[in-house]
Amino acid sequence: MNRENSLGERRAQAGGSWRVKSVIFDWSGVLSNDWDATFLVTNEILGLRGHPKVTKEEFRELYELPWMNFYRKIGLSIDVEWEYKEWEKRFPRHGNTIKALPQGKECLEWLHKKGIKCVVLSSHNHKLLSDEIEKYGYKEFIHAVRGSSEDKRNEIESFIVGHEIERNSSLYVGDMCHDIETARLAGIKSVAVLSGYDKREKLEREKPDFIINDVGELPKLVEKLEARKASAEATAVEGEK
Repeated sequence: MNRENSLGERRAQAGGSWRVKSVIFDWSGVLSNDWDATFLVTNEILGLRGHPKVTKEEFRELYELPWMNFYRKIGLSIDVEWEYKEWEKRFPRHGNTIKALPQGKECLEWLHKKGIKCVVLSSHNHKLLSDEIEKYGYKEFIHAVRGSSEDKRNEIESFIVGHEIERNSSLYVGDMCHDIETARLAGIKSVAVLSGYDKREKLEREKPDFIINDVGELPKLVEKLEARKASAEATAVEGEK
C-alpha cells in the first residue's frame, strides 16, 4: 500500500474532508433584533426599583452578560427570580419592536441543507425565545435550544456534551464579549457579529477568531473555512507522495 492510499484511508476513517458540523448561535443581536425592547424593559425594571432611567448611550455602554452585572454596575441589587418574572411579563408588550434580523432565515436554511447542526444558547428568557423561534419560522432549522442562561460560561460544557457537538468542527456565533469568552473557554472557534449589542471596538478587544457584519455572511465564511482546510489536506497528500 502506498503512502497516498494510506492517507486516503485515514481521511475516510475520520469521515472524509474536514467540514463545519455544528454552529452554536446566540439569539439576541444575532438572529433576533430585540435591542429596543430590552432597553425599554430594563428601564421599566429600574423604575420599579426606584432607580433613574438610563439613556440609550448609557445602556449600550454599560450592558453586558451575565446581565446581572449590569445592575451591579449601577449599584442595584436585583433578585434573579423576580427579575425573570417581570421580564417575561413585560417583554411581550414591546413585541412590535422585536424583529428577525435580515438574512437569518436564509442563513439557517443554508446551514440546514448542508446538514450542519444549528443550536441556540441564550440568556434570553426560554419561553420568550421559544415563542420567537416559532414566530420567525425557524423551528425546523434549529436542533436544540437552551434559554434563560444566567452565565453561558457555566453551561457551555454540558450543552456541547449533551448535544454531541464536536469542538474542532464547530463555530460559536455571538454579538457580545461574553459569547467570545464562552467560545474560547469551550475550545470552539468564535464568530463575532456586528449586528447586536456590543460595538466592534469592544468585540475586537476580546480577539474573536472571525468578525462578520451579520449572519448573512456566515455561509461564505463556512465555505471559506472548508475550502482552506481542503487545500491544506491536498497539500498534505502531495507532501506524503
